[in-house]
Amino acid sequence: MLGITGHELSSKKAEYLKYIYIKGDVVKTTGIAAHFSVAPSTVTKALTEMAKAGYLEHTPYHGVRVTTLGTDYARFLIRRHRIVALVLSRHGLEPGEACREAKKIEQCFSKDLTNRMCTSLGHPMMSVCGEIEHDRCCCCPREYQQG
Repeated sequence: MLGITGHELSSKKAEYLKYIYIKGDVVKTTGIAAHFSVAPSTVTKALTEMAKAGYLEHTPYHGVRVTTLGTDYARFLIRRHRIVALVLSRHGLEPGEACREAKKIEQCFSKDLTNRMCTSLGHPMMSVCGEIEHDRCCCCPREYQQG
């Protein structure tokens, strides 16, 4: 995904987007609210804002699905989480702990920093959380990267 910094969404909205992406197809607002233990109105407000930004297609009283933009961004968010968790695990944290701690700090890592960490790790294929999908520009020289 070109032009992203990795800081476009709040951490809560990023979690909603990852959840919707992983669930696939249409996800109901009530299901999201139950999963995150928040009021449906809280979720509806966030989803409406995310739909206006182009990450979701929101049909009131029906549910949401990710757009192409949302899919690209969700993939980046998952990739970033897995790379941060891998770095933490390589510094002595157990897999579960690395995953939990990564969730607390991953929002601070830009796309550029994520790509640099991936490069420094030798473009790993697996993290403690699962397979790492590589960004098409992660593996190409910086001068050819846009965004």
